[in-house]
Amino acid sequence: MGLVSRLALPWWRSKYVLWVFLMFPGLMFTIGLLRSAMSYSSLMHATGEFSGRFLVFSLIATPLAMLFPKSKFPKWLNRNKRYFGVAAFAYGVYHTVAYLVEVPASQVFREFFELGLLSAWIALIIWIPMAITSTNSWVIKLKSTWKKIHNWGYLAAVLAFLHWACIHYNWQPALVHITPVLLLQCYRWYKVGTFNYQTGK
Repeated sequence: MGLVSRLALPWWRSKYVLWVFLMFPGLMFTIGLLRSAMSYSSLMHATGEFSGRFLVFSLIATPLAMLFPKSKFPKWLNRNKRYFGVAAFAYGVYHTVAYLVEVPASQVFREFFELGLLSAWIALIIWIPMAITSTNSWVIKLKSTWKKIHNWGYLAAVLAFLHWACIHYNWQPALVHITPVLLLQCYRWYKVGTFNYQTGK
């Protein structure tokens, strides 16, 4: 999108408005903490859910755009999916920092290898290089390697939702969020596979 096209966009479609929207819940959580109006458990629940939901938006963007090529929302979402991915990572970091601040170090080490927590640590480690290389300059610099790095995001997503399910001992909320991702990604892989078969690539 050129400079003239960006300037022609209505204000509410600006990336800066989207950034404010993505940051706003975190700002409210912080204000709630400073005013002692938000408990630790509420903060963990909220940051975890926002991280998971923003992750869903980032992962369904491309297959939605393929499924509804003429619809405006999937196109907008696909154009901004990296912002949602970075927001998911940011809320995941917020979630992690709150855990490390509240929970004694001895308990952190004792729980580290439990499935529900180990899956979260691995997902976070995978997300770190993805978040660092999320800018356009890194896309240009890394070229084909950029896609290889970011393809690990699918594994990170599965691990994140595994963490969600194990921590709450309830698979239903995690399944509700990850099922549309899996279905739409299966559709995407099917379409890409069909296209490659037809073109001989």
